Amino acid sequence: MKVLLKEYWFIIVVLSIVIVIKSYYLNMAFQQGAFTNEKAYNSGDATHYLKIGKNIADFHVYSDSNSNIPSESATWRPPFWPFTLSILFNLTSHVGKLIVLKFLLELSLLLFTMFKITKHLSLKAPYIFHFLIIFIEPQYLKYSITFLSESFTAILILILVVYFIKLRQNKRHHFLIPTLSALVILTHPVSIFFILTIFVIYLLFNLKTNLKITILHGLIFSLIVLVWPIRNYLTFNHNIYLTASQGATFSKGWNEKVAIEFDNVDGDLANEDMNLKYVDSILINNLNGSTLKLSEAHTIGTKNFINQINLGEKLKIILTKVKSNFNPFPEKPKPGTLESIAIFFRFLYLIVLIQIVFRIFQKRKISFDSNSDKAYLVILSIFIGQILMSSYIYTGLRFNSIYSLAILFCFLIINSKIINTILNPLYKRLEI
Repeated sequence: MKVLLKEYWFIIVVLSIVIVIKSYYLNMAFQQGAFTNEKAYNSGDATHYLKIGKNIADFHVYSDSNSNIPSESATWRPPFWPFTLSILFNLTSHVGKLIVLKFLLELSLLLFTMFKITKHLSLKAPYIFHFLIIFIEPQYLKYSITFLSESFTAILILILVVYFIKLRQNKRHHFLIPTLSALVILTHPVSIFFILTIFVIYLLFNLKTNLKITILHGLIFSLIVLVWPIRNYLTFNHNIYLTASQGATFSKGWNEKVAIEFDNVDGDLANEDMNLKYVDSILINNLNGSTLKLSEAHTIGTKNFINQINLGEKLKIILTKVKSNFNPFPEKPKPGTLESIAIFFRFLYLIVLIQIVFRIFQKRKISFDSNSDKAYLVILSIFIGQILMSSYIYTGLRFNSIYSLAILFCFLIINSKIINTILNPLYKRLEI
């Protein structure tokens, strides 16, 4: 024990400070009454996750109706986070204790991830210091004290990225990569284009030398993702869909006000019913309160809207959303210390995107034995995924936060030489 303390005292001190910081913000939320039943069950998206999680725990049915009857409206949310919440509900139904359990769950996952990073990079104390900033990344920290799925998704993506970067020419695959890839989509479908890009890269890397593994991992990924749409179809007998929200999000990202009013703060607050005027009145009259039929109507109306505008208007809408996506500044006021610090971190993330361009112009072959090259592939996948998602529906500061930990990790990997050069004098002093 004494040897362990002597070798890792610095890491233990820093981790203690990190836990204190996270506990401070958690306590602030408690002081503001965020975790009373009255407030927690009346706070929009987070409340819906809580209701579904509680229903699964109580009745073992994916529903938001406090019953054993599956509800269409519950499928508005992707399943993995509500199922995870239901496990926590089996331990306690007290909202305050639930958020503490979420805090401990995410902290445990981050500690596991840090162990994997340390082992892969062969880091010893105190040289792991700069990686500990991952624990207090402001965009992650903000959502870690809510019941929204963003912080949990950010950790799953980080773990996926760590396992991807651990790949080597002589160790080209890992069963967790297809599994985590699928679970990320089932936690936050806005990640789908990023996941598909990075997963295709992974499959291509294995294609020539590991054809059986490539097919097997492709099947694992497909089966895990498809099991939810198939469940929805068998349950409600109404098309195959991932979430019932896909029609509404499509409509919010494509309507006559996007090019003028869209912003990266509350773009998702647009009126999703705006395009229903492009839908046949007979279909509207036959909705009968069905969430799935309404989602289908949103999709039909949005496609009709897109078909009746010219190419110039389409490009204007796309460029508005893409530009908004990569703007590090909130396009509407967002007060708060974490919001201000997050701007600095988003600038760092833009720097990494610029570094991709320089890497492309180097015209060197990508090496899977190079940590920085694999980090570039991750960033490129996020870049492609965000452009595609911005074009298809929309993104913004909240949805972008799911990539915060992964981009920060890649930034540290890509710029490791510069960071180590700057911090080496400090590390030498702290060595025992």
